Amino acid sequence: MAATDHDGTYLKLPVKRYAPRSIRETAEGRYWRAYKSPALLNQVSQVTSVAFAEAYPHHLAVTSSARVTVYNSKSRRPHKTFQRFKDVAYSGVLRADGKALAVGGQQGWVQLFDTSSRAVLRKFTLHTRAARAVRFSPHSHGILCSASDDTTVRLWDVAAGACATRHDGHTDYARSVAGHPFSATTWASGSYDGTVKLWDSRVNGGKGGCGMTLRHGAPVEDVQWLPGGAMLVSVGGQDVCVWDALSGGKLLRKMRCHQKTVMCAHVAPDGGPPPVEENDVFESFQRGRSATDRVSPRLLTGSLDGHVKVHELDGFSVTHSAKYPGPVLSVALSPDASVLAVGTANRLLSIRRRSRILGRGGEEGLGRGGDAELMGLKTGTRGKRNGPRRLDAGSYQYFTRGQNARAAEGDARVERRRRARLAPHDHALRRFRYGEALDAALAGGRAEVVAAVLEEIARRGGLKTALAGRDAAGLEPVLRFVARHVANPRHSRQLAGVTARVLDIYGGEIGASTKVDNALRRIRDRVAHQIKLQGQLAALGGVAAPLLAAGSR
Repeated sequence: MAATDHDGTYLKLPVKRYAPRSIRETAEGRYWRAYKSPALLNQVSQVTSVAFAEAYPHHLAVTSSARVTVYNSKSRRPHKTFQRFKDVAYSGVLRADGKALAVGGQQGWVQLFDTSSRAVLRKFTLHTRAARAVRFSPHSHGILCSASDDTTVRLWDVAAGACATRHDGHTDYARSVAGHPFSATTWASGSYDGTVKLWDSRVNGGKGGCGMTLRHGAPVEDVQWLPGGAMLVSVGGQDVCVWDALSGGKLLRKMRCHQKTVMCAHVAPDGGPPPVEENDVFESFQRGRSATDRVSPRLLTGSLDGHVKVHELDGFSVTHSAKYPGPVLSVALSPDASVLAVGTANRLLSIRRRSRILGRGGEEGLGRGGDAELMGLKTGTRGKRNGPRRLDAGSYQYFTRGQNARAAEGDARVERRRRARLAPHDHALRRFRYGEALDAALAGGRAEVVAAVLEEIARRGGLKTALAGRDAAGLEPVLRFVARHVANPRHSRQLAGVTARVLDIYGGEIGASTKVDNALRRIRDRVAHQIKLQGQLAALGGVAAPLLAAGSR
C-alpha cells in the first residue's frame, strides 16, 4: 500500500540523509581542482609527448604515432598538423618562440619544421637508431639536442646543419635529455642502463665529455632540471630521485609514490599555489589581493598507474594526486599555468583549463566559488525578512483587517495546509508503476533517491515487476548504477539483492547484449575486489591483535 496521511494525502518518499564526510580542503587542493572542463581528444595512437611553447599563446605540440599536432591551448583546437613521416615520430617540441618544431623519428632522423609553412628546415640523419628525445637549448634557438637508442647524445648546430658535439658513454638506450637552465654547455641525459649523465661540451678540448654519472638504479624514462639549476630529477621504475649536482651528484631524496613505472616528469615554475597557510590566504583576500599573486614551483610526475602527482620542492612530499582514464605517458603545464595537458597510452589527450574566479579587487581567486566564499568572506542572511510579516489568506486577521495589515504581537495564525510537490518517482509510486519509478530515480542521478526507491519497491513486493520486461537499453542503466555503488557499504546489501533478482530474471539471456555483459562483469569485478580487501583486512587484524594485546599489558 502507498503511504498516505490521515486525510488521504500521499506522503513523499522519505530519503535517508547521510552525514557528509569531513574532508579538510586546502589551498593546494583547491588550486589543482580548479583545472576543470577536460577536453578528451582521441589521437591516432598513444600520446608519447606533450610540450608547450614558451611564447604566447603557448601552443601545444602533441606527438602520437606518425603525427605531430599543434593545438591552440586556449581553444583546444588543432592549429597545425605535421604528418610527413614514414615511420613513428617522437618528442615533438616547439621552439621557445613557437616558430619552429623539432621532431625525432624511428629511423634515427631529427627534423626541424617551420610551424607557419610546415616546410622542412633541417634534417639530421647521423643517428643509427630511433631518436627518442629532442630538446631545444634553453639559451639558443640555434642549438638542438637529441638522445637516441644508439646510446649517443648529439648536439646539433641548426645554422650549420651539422653535428656540433657527440657524447658517448651510455651502454643502453638514451631516452631523455634536458638542458641546464643557466649553463649553455651543460646537458643531462637518462638511459635504460640505469644512469643519468651530465655532459659538458667544454671538456676534452671542446669535444665534450661526461662530467658526472648518477646511478638511478632503474631504466631512466625522463630527466628534469629544477629551478635554480642546482638539483636534478630523474624518474624511472617506481622511483623519483632528486640529485644535488653541486655536491658531486649526491642523492637528496628517493621517492616511491607511484604503483607502476613513472614515465614522465615536468617542472612547473609557476604551477603551484601560494606557499602560505589558510590564514595567510584569508588575509590576502582581506587586503583585496589575489592569493595567486605568489606562487611556488611544483614537480609533476605521471605513471602507468594512471595518476599524475604533484610534489612540492621543499620536502618533495605529494601535495595532490589526479586520476586519468589510462596509463600516463606525458604531462606538461603551460608557462602561464592556465592549461594542463596529459597524454595517455590509450590514445587520449586530456587538456584542462584552469577556471578563473574573480576575487576582491577583480583579481583571480582559487577554485570554484572563490576563496572569498570558501573562507566566509561573503556573509549575510539569505531570505531573511526585516520587520513584521505580512498577513496571508487563511488567517482571521486577513479577513477583518485587510491584506496589507500588519500582524500584532500575540495574534493567532491559522496555517493553510499545503500539499507537497511530488517528484516523478513519487507520482509513479503513487500509481504503483514500479518500473517508471525506478527509471525516474535513475534519471535523477542521486544514489540516495535510487536506494530509497528500490527499498520502497522491495517493501511493497514489486521488485520483480520493476525489473522484468526490460530490454538491453532499459536494463543497462540499472546494472550501471549497481556497478557504481555496490561497493558502498550504505547500499551494498540492497544492491546485491537487486543483482540476484536480475540474474534470476535474465540469466538465460546473458550474452545477447554486449553492454549488459560488460556491466555484469564490472559488478563481478567490484565484488571480487571487495572480497579480496576484506580478506586482507581480516589477515591484518589477526596479525595486529597479538601486538595490540602485548602492548596493553
